[in-house]
Amino acid sequence: MGIFGRLNQVIKSNLNSMLDTAEDPEKLISQTIIEMEAEVKRAKRELITTLGASKRIDKEKEETLAEVAVWEDRAVLALRNGDDALAREALKQKARLTKKAGEASARANQNLVAADEMRDTLERVERQIEDLKARKATLAQQVRRARDVPGELAGGGLGSTGTFGELERMSGRIAQLDAEVEAHSVLEDPERLEVDAKFRRLERTGGDGAIEDELEALKARLRE
Repeated sequence: MGIFGRLNQVIKSNLNSMLDTAEDPEKLISQTIIEMEAEVKRAKRELITTLGASKRIDKEKEETLAEVAVWEDRAVLALRNGDDALAREALKQKARLTKKAGEASARANQNLVAADEMRDTLERVERQIEDLKARKATLAQQVRRARDVPGELAGGGLGSTGTFGELERMSGRIAQLDAEVEAHSVLEDPERLEVDAKFRRLERTGGDGAIEDELEALKARLRE
């Protein structure tokens, strides 16, 4: 279960416990706050990890692009020495590394999007936690009064408006975000798919043809 799934579970579990008249509502609200804060701390650690991974991937991309430039220079060097075969091999290495750099860029962007989504959700959760803290005693009194009215809690008397209503709506939003994050991890990133598709087309229709075209372009550049 992901971080947002766990947070959603905390909210749902404690809201359901409000229906149990044997439970002290103020203790339940305090427990909800404690558990939500613990999950937020855990999520922040995951956020730092995600951002760190994005930076590492960016560094990998830059290093790979530097290698791309090196192999192009080697291709030029081989052509200047009349070795077309060696230049062709250098351009193949350049193509391989160009693909690798594109994949790294797509992964870094994917991590940044996930980090932004996580940061926005955590900010909303933290605001809700502060609201719960400020209104804990009042909300506990509302629950106690509602328990005196048969069917009031089961009928959603506390769930349609106010903080409890917002918690229920937040629960729905968090569940949706958790599903999106999971889907995002299963489905390929569109940018990466596009890069892969381009290289698959080259491989099917003649990746060597693209290499030959670049080889001829380099020769023309050297003749200028």
